[in-house]
Amino acid sequence: MSLATIEPGTETSEKTGDVRILTTVTIQEVLDGRSYRATLANGKLVLAFALPLDRVPPLQVGDRSRAILSLCDFNEARLIPDVLTGVRIEHPIVDGGGHGRA
Repeated sequence: MSLATIEPGTETSEKTGDVRILTTVTIQEVLDGRSYRATLANGKLVLAFALPLDRVPPLQVGDRSRAILSLCDFNEARLIPDVLTGVRIEHPIVDGGGHGRA
C-alpha cells in the first residue's frame, strides 16, 4: 500500500483546520434575549447569538461584545463573555484583531 492510498473506513472524523476567530461585534438589532443582528468591524452583518450557559448579559443596540467566528461561516457569531472561565469552546481560537475591549 502506498502512502497516497486511503482504505475505506480509515478516514478520521476529527475536525481539522476548524478554528474560531476572536473578534468584536456591534449590536444592530435585538431579536430576542439571546440572538441579535450585529456587525463586524468591516461592516459585515452577522447573526450573533449567546449560548445559555455562556453568561453573556443581555445586550442593547449599540453595545459591543466579544464574539468568535468560524473560518467556515462568517454569517454567524457566537457571543462570549470577557472571562472564559467555565465556557466550553471545542475549537482553537486565534485573535482576529480589529477589536478592542468590548
